[in-house]
Amino acid sequence: MPKTISIIAQSYLRGCALGFIAPVIVIPLGIVLIFMPIWAFTHFTLSIWALIIPVALFVFILLAGGFGFLIWALRRRANRLDAAFVPLGLEGHRVMISMRNYSGWFRGREAYVHFRRGPTLEIYINTPLQTRMSVDESDRITTSIASWVNRYPLELSDPSLSNLRVFALDEEWTRSLLSDPMALTLLRRLLESDSPFLVRQIELMPGSFVFRQHYSNNWFDIDVKSDQARSWFDDLLALAGIAESLPAPLKTEKAQSVEQMFNNQSKFSRWVLIILLSVFLIIPLCVALPITLFLILFKP
Repeated sequence: MPKTISIIAQSYLRGCALGFIAPVIVIPLGIVLIFMPIWAFTHFTLSIWALIIPVALFVFILLAGGFGFLIWALRRRANRLDAAFVPLGLEGHRVMISMRNYSGWFRGREAYVHFRRGPTLEIYINTPLQTRMSVDESDRITTSIASWVNRYPLELSDPSLSNLRVFALDEEWTRSLLSDPMALTLLRRLLESDSPFLVRQIELMPGSFVFRQHYSNNWFDIDVKSDQARSWFDDLLALAGIAESLPAPLKTEKAQSVEQMFNNQSKFSRWVLIILLSVFLIIPLCVALPITLFLILFKP
């Protein structure tokens, strides 16, 4: 099985396995603390507290346990990512619930890091170049998929490039970059770096050099080391410097509106998150629970 397809399949299976953990915990708790007390209350003469206490305990375990674990896991991951990227001069902030962004300046360049579920880690460094190029490890299946939208990799005759797949808007300019020994060393070092991620890609898009990393064998967390993050930034910055020293590419393209919007994401307020949780979870639960108890206690 091709590497990329195998990694995606493994990631999906891990996600399914983790998805079964919550029902395995919640369903038995619901049976013991809700359905059994309701059954006992309707069949025997019991105090109302025999119903209220187990239901309240179930709600407490569900909210305190579930949200407590979520907050702990997100805080733990944020601390680890902060330890990797904040020392580089970047400021971190949460986006939505599970995503995290870092922005700032690295050695005179505007830099940006985006982490999201998958997991996926993307490092952006600004560049004046306005062309497109992507380099990753060759993969037959995804190359075939790209051909469906008329994207074809460059034909590379150099044996040292045999395991690389390169897409380019300006082929001649890209070949000039690949012919530079130092640029090739930097590309290989990034693509073959020792990291918790399994799939890596280097992309030049209008205005940004991007180092993308996807998927991991880790089930619950991603541990990026500070020296590792600095090495990625150093190599990406050095690659950008070599690319910018070449004659300007003849085939250029403007950044798409979606790319511009993504690169200018603003921070989401904590209050927005609190309001969303209140509207969609806490308020409905607080309303539904008393109604359910009322219907049980005062049924005709």
